[in-house]
Amino acid sequence: MLKSFLLAAGIGSRLSPITDTIPKCLIPFAGRPLLDYWLELLSQAGCSDARVNTHAHAEKMRAFLQSHFPAGYPRVTESYEPTLLGSAGAIAANADFAEGASEVIIICADQISNVDLASMVAFHRQHGDAMTMLLYRVPNPQECGIVELDAEDRVVEFVEKPAIPKSNLANGGIYIVSNEAYREIANMHKFDLGFDVLPQFVGRARGWLWDDIHRDIGTHASLAKARAELAKAKLSVAKRRKPVAAVFLDRDGTVIEHVHHLTKPEDVRLVPGAGECLSRLHASGYKCVIVTNQSVVGRGMLTEEGLEQVHAEMTTQLEQHGAWVDEIYFCPFAPGEGAEGGTEHPNRKPQPGMLLQAAQDLNLDLSKSWMIGDMMSDALAGHAAGCLASILIEKTPQSTPPNAEETGERKPARRDFHVKSLIEATDVILNFAN
Repeated sequence: MLKSFLLAAGIGSRLSPITDTIPKCLIPFAGRPLLDYWLELLSQAGCSDARVNTHAHAEKMRAFLQSHFPAGYPRVTESYEPTLLGSAGAIAANADFAEGASEVIIICADQISNVDLASMVAFHRQHGDAMTMLLYRVPNPQECGIVELDAEDRVVEFVEKPAIPKSNLANGGIYIVSNEAYREIANMHKFDLGFDVLPQFVGRARGWLWDDIHRDIGTHASLAKARAELAKAKLSVAKRRKPVAAVFLDRDGTVIEHVHHLTKPEDVRLVPGAGECLSRLHASGYKCVIVTNQSVVGRGMLTEEGLEQVHAEMTTQLEQHGAWVDEIYFCPFAPGEGAEGGTEHPNRKPQPGMLLQAAQDLNLDLSKSWMIGDMMSDALAGHAAGCLASILIEKTPQSTPPNAEETGERKPARRDFHVKSLIEATDVILNFAN
C-alpha cells in the first residue's frame, strides 16, 4: 500500500498579503487550489491514503480536506499542529501513519510540478535503498540543498546551501521512503528534514532526476513563474492519465449571466449555483471545460487581452465559491469570418473544433462527455463532437440576443435534454451517472 504525507503547515510569510487569508498550499492556480493538483498526481501514482499537516489558516484547510474528492483520489486525513513542528517534527508526530504502508511519499506541497510520481515509485522499488530523493537542476546551487551522486545514482553527499557546490542537483522536496525508513525518521525526533535528517541517509538513498516543471512558490516572483508554467504542466499530467469524461459548458447564459457582446469584467455575474454545480461535477470525476464563441474579438470590440481579463474575473468569482474550470477555449471569429467552403470556422460552434481540441489536449473521453449550453449551436457542437448527450438550458427573454440570426443557429438533429438552469443540467448528468 502506497501512502503520502503532504507537508502543508507553513505560514508562507513571504507571500503576504496572499497568505494573510489563505494557507499557501490552497493558493489557486487557474482557480484550482494547489493542493488539489498534488492529490491528482498522487491518484495517478496509485496512492491510497494521504495525510496533510496543517497550522496556518487551519480552518480553511480543514474545509478543503473535507471536500468530496473524485473517485481514485487518496483518502485524506489531517494532522493539526497548534505549534509548528518542522518538516521532520511532523513525521515524528505521525509515526503511526506508516502502518500498513509499503512506502510513504513525503511531499513539500508548496510547489508546482508535473512530476511523474508513478515512475519515481517504480524507480524506488527497483533499487532497494531506504530512500529516493527527487532532484532537479538549479541555476543557483548556493541557495539550495545540493546533492552529489555516484555512478549508480546513490547519494554520496548532501549539503544545505553550500558555499562551493559540487553539482547543480537540488533537493526537490519529494522523498519516497520505505516503511522502515519512515519509522526511523519519526524516531529521530528532529525538526527539519533538510538539515537534520537527510544527511543521515547519505550512502543509502538514491537520487531521481526530474527535468521538467518543478518550482517552489515561496516568493511572489517564483509564484508568478509557476503560474506561467501551469498550462504546460496541466497538459503533460493529462497525457499520463487514462481518458476521462468532461462536461463542456458554454459561457454566456450558462456559467455567467448573458450580456450581449460582453466586454467589461465588471459586467460578469455568475448564474445562480454556478460554483456549486462545478464543484459537484468535479467531485464526480468530470473535468469542466468552457467552450465559447467570442465574436467580440473578431468584430474588434475586445482584444484577446481584454477577454483574458473577463475570464479572470469569472475565475475569481468561481474561486469565491471554491470552484474552478479546468480550461477555457474560445473562438474569436465573427460569424462567417475565417470560414472555408461556405461553412463556419471549424472552431466556431456549431462546429466541434473547440471540443475536439480540448479532448486532444486534456485526454478526454468524448463518448462519456456532455455539452451544456443555452443555444442550439451548443447542442449541435456536442453532437458533432461525439458527446454522450447535450443539454439545452431554456432561454429567458433577458438572455436572448437581439440578433440571434447572427449565430447561424438551426434546429439540432436531436435535443437530448431541455432544462431551466445549470443546476438542473448538473442534476441530469449526475443522476444519469448514478
